[in-house]
Amino acid sequence: MLATPPIAEDDYLCETTASQKQVESTIKPIYEGLFQGIHPGEVYDQEIATDSHLKFLEYFMDNALPEPFYRLDASQQWLIYWISNAHVVLSGNDLSEDMKKKISQKVNALIVEEGKGGIAGGPNGQIGHVASTYAAVLSLILAEDYGTLDRIKDNMLQWLFTLKNKDGSFAMHPGGECDTRSTYCVLVISSLLDLPTQELWRGCREWVSSCQTFEGGFAGVPGTEAHGGYTFCALASFFLLGRRDCDFDRSSLLRWLADRQLSLEGGFSGRTNKLVDVCYSFWVGASFALMEADTSESALFNKQALISYIANCSQEADGGGLRDKPGKSPDLYHTNYALCGISMAEHSYRNINGDAYTFEAHELHEGSSYTLPVSPVFGIPLRYVEKYRAHIEKK
Repeated sequence: MLATPPIAEDDYLCETTASQKQVESTIKPIYEGLFQGIHPGEVYDQEIATDSHLKFLEYFMDNALPEPFYRLDASQQWLIYWISNAHVVLSGNDLSEDMKKKISQKVNALIVEEGKGGIAGGPNGQIGHVASTYAAVLSLILAEDYGTLDRIKDNMLQWLFTLKNKDGSFAMHPGGECDTRSTYCVLVISSLLDLPTQELWRGCREWVSSCQTFEGGFAGVPGTEAHGGYTFCALASFFLLGRRDCDFDRSSLLRWLADRQLSLEGGFSGRTNKLVDVCYSFWVGASFALMEADTSESALFNKQALISYIANCSQEADGGGLRDKPGKSPDLYHTNYALCGISMAEHSYRNINGDAYTFEAHELHEGSSYTLPVSPVFGIPLRYVEKYRAHIEKK
């Protein structure tokens, strides 16, 4: 990672390039320190501080959040998902019965009109929102509360239809923003709940395809800038819809994804000429995993370099938690997506039928993985998707 980059770096003087130089100045000494005393053929330490990170997550499981978290009052479903998913991915264990009960109680308290209004992000009259509903559904699957999902699923279909636009996209809530995120969330909810989708999904594939940009990645809406998060949402949507060759330009997408891995850092940026951020370990890492399955290739990015960035530059080894980059503080969002990103790097992915439910993950180095294999479509461990799918098919 300290070698000359294969692509010329952007040296146009602006705020971003100045910030990039500052980030490099904090990361380069970290890697130089690791390489000191290392003999050819040896491997430098890249341990993930599993116990510290689990304690970090368990603290937030067991204690009320500090007062500054009031800013995330509308993101309570997300906090539940980030904490519970990160713990399962790293520990390899199911949630405790007590935690499952707490998740179920919290989610049920925020269901609007038994699902006819979706699921709110927080209390005190907040309306249902597709993103919070998506996080709530994933949390209930992790908690194995299938009864709640069975109870509200039919009502949920009515609500999803109120969010559909004529162009095939979906809104976050009635009158809300429409983009590849909201559309992906609707596809996940309706697919996992096994709702009738032929009419609901009409026109969706064509609209998502129209969001691919001249750069190769996908934007939130047609005609805007390609972004790592939107690209993940678009690619995952195609597998939910059933992958077709006509969905997007593969070669330009792969080129754009390859440009997201930064030469020195080893981690990913989310957009052209932007800084490294550990959350893209999943958003871009999962996009690579989906393309691995699409191309039958197992090494479309430098997986060891990504793990190195996470282990050496993003984790708080003593206090626990993972952060965006050196100089930042650990938080629950980055902890979850960094751990999911490690899973993308520790496994190779195959897909049997070009859909969201026939993914196979294989350890790159058997017995050495820190994480469970995570679904590159749903962002939770594959075994929970498979278990819930088996429940649906029994009904």
